[in-house]
Amino acid sequence: MKKLILPIALLLLTVFTANAQEVKQPTTPDYTKALEALNEGDLYTADSLLSEEVRKHPKNGYAWLYRGGIYASMEADTAITFLDQAVRLLPKKDKEYLGQAYFWRASAKWRINEDFDGFQSDIRAAQRTNPSTSGPSMMLGQVLTGRGDYEGAERELRQALTKSDVKKADVYQFLGRNKMAQEDYTSAIKYYDQAMEFDRNDETIYIDRSQAYLAQKNDDKAIDDAVTAFGLEYSRNTFGYLCTLGDSIELRDKVVKRIEAETHKVSDPTVYNFAISLIYDNAENETESLRYLLRASKSSEEPLYEQIAEKFAGYALYEQAADYFRRALGSTPLDSMDESQESLYSRYVGYTFESGKTQEAIALHEKIKPEKDSEDYNEWLGDMLWYKYYAGDYAGALQTMELLPEELRTGASNAVFQGKIYRENGMMDKARECFTRCTTDEAIEEDSQNAEYAFALLGNTAKARELFEKRQAEDPENISDFGAACLMALIGDKPMAVNYLRQQFENGFRNFFKVDRDEDLQVLKGYGDYEALLTEYKAKFEQEKKALLNVLKEETYEAPIQLVGE
Repeated sequence: MKKLILPIALLLLTVFTANAQEVKQPTTPDYTKALEALNEGDLYTADSLLSEEVRKHPKNGYAWLYRGGIYASMEADTAITFLDQAVRLLPKKDKEYLGQAYFWRASAKWRINEDFDGFQSDIRAAQRTNPSTSGPSMMLGQVLTGRGDYEGAERELRQALTKSDVKKADVYQFLGRNKMAQEDYTSAIKYYDQAMEFDRNDETIYIDRSQAYLAQKNDDKAIDDAVTAFGLEYSRNTFGYLCTLGDSIELRDKVVKRIEAETHKVSDPTVYNFAISLIYDNAENETESLRYLLRASKSSEEPLYEQIAEKFAGYALYEQAADYFRRALGSTPLDSMDESQESLYSRYVGYTFESGKTQEAIALHEKIKPEKDSEDYNEWLGDMLWYKYYAGDYAGALQTMELLPEELRTGASNAVFQGKIYRENGMMDKARECFTRCTTDEAIEEDSQNAEYAFALLGNTAKARELFEKRQAEDPENISDFGAACLMALIGDKPMAVNYLRQQFENGFRNFFKVDRDEDLQVLKGYGDYEALLTEYKAKFEQEKKALLNVLKEETYEAPIQLVGE
C-alpha cells in the first residue's frame, strides 16, 4: 500500500466515525478494530483491517465506504471502485452513510481526475440523499468558484448556511474567496470579518483577509493580519506567507518592523527572530540574517547551532562553522554518538580542516577510528586518506592508501586520486598505471569526468579537451566550474582556467584555502590574471567576512567550548 497523505479524508473520517454508534453497523472483529484505528488516526492499520474485512464479508458496505474515504484524496480510481461498492451495498434507508459515500466519490472524481460532470452528479446525489448536511453544498460552492461560476457558488454556499451542522466561519470564508476571485476586495473583507465573528482562531481567515487588504494596497492591515495568523499557530503555512510578504522590496521594511515589534511582546521571540532572519536571507542581506539567527538561537530552548554553522560555512568562515558544529554536539561522548551526531562530528572535522587547521582535523579524525574489522573502517580510512593528501602529507597518504582492501585499489573510480598519490611520492609507473585504468572505453562511458583528468595527467590534452567539450554540450548544467578550472589548468589553458574560477567566485565560492592547496591549480601561481582574480575576490569577501564577524561579536559572543570527547 502506498503512503497515505490524506489530511482532508482523515478529518472526514474522524468526524464521521464519531457518529458511528448512532447507526446499527456490523460488529465483526476486523471492522470494529478498523474503526478504532480510524478514530486514532492510524490509516495504515485501518486500511489493512478493512481489506481483510471485505475479503471475509464482501457485502459490508460500511467497510467499502471507509476504504473509499481513505483513498478519496489520493488514488481516485481505487477510491471510486471502493465507493461504487459502498453505494451498491449500503442500506438505502441509511441516508447519512449513503450520502457520505456519494460525497467521497464526488471528491475523488474532482480532486484528482477533475471529472466535473461525474463530480456534480455525485454531489447532487449526496444533497438529495442527506439534505440535512452542509458538506455537499460547501464543496460544490468551492468548486464552482474555481470554475468561475460565481453566482452558482454563492447560491450553494448560502444554501449551506441553512443546514444545522454548518460551520458558519467556513462558509463566510468561502464566500469571501468567491468575492476575491471576482476582485471585489471590499465585499471579500466584509465576509472575512463575518467569518471571524464565528472563529477568531483560524489562521487561514487572517491570511485570506491579509491578501484582500494587500490587493487594496492597505499594507499595514495586510501585515497585521499576517503577523496575527502567524502568532495563532506558528504553522509552516503562516510562516511561509509572512516570509513571502517580507520578500517584497516594497513591504520588507514594514514587515520586519512589525515582526520586530512582536518580539518585544512575547515571552519566546524565537520564531519571530527566525522569520526576520529568513526574510533578510532571501534579500541577500547576510549580516542582518545572521544577526536575527543568532538572536533566535539565544532565545530558543534548543540553540540553533547547526543553522548558524551552515551560514558561516556558506561564507567560508570555516573556523566559526567548525566551532558551532562542535557546539551542536555539546558534550556527547565520542563512543556513544548516534548517526546524526556522527554527521555533525564529521562536519566539525571537515570545517576544521577547511579553516587551515589540517593537523588538528587529522587528530580529531583519529579520535573516532573504528575497529579494523568493522563496517565503518574503510570509510574512515578513505576520509583519513583525503585529509592527509590535501594536508600535503603524501607519504602518510600512501601508507593509508595501502591499508585499503585490494578491491578499492584496483577499480577506475578512485584511480585518478590514487595515481596522484603515487605521483607525489615519485612512483611514476604506478601513477601512469592508475591513470590508464580510467581511459578504457568502459571507464569513459561510466565516468567521463574522471577520464578527462586521466588523459590530461597522461599528457593527452587533446583527448581530455575533446571529452570535456562533449560532456559540456550534452549536459551543461552538471559542469562544475571548479572542476573545469582544474582540468583547464592541467591542459595548459590558463585563460580558460581563470574564466571558470571567476564563474565559481561569482556563484559565491569563497574557499581560497581549497584553491591554494589544489595541486591541479599550482601551475596558475604567478600567472597575472590568476593572481589578479584572487586579489579581487579576496578583497571583496574580506569585507563580507568582517561584517559577519562584527555581527557575531555584537550579538552573542561565546567563549570556545572544550573539544568534544575531551
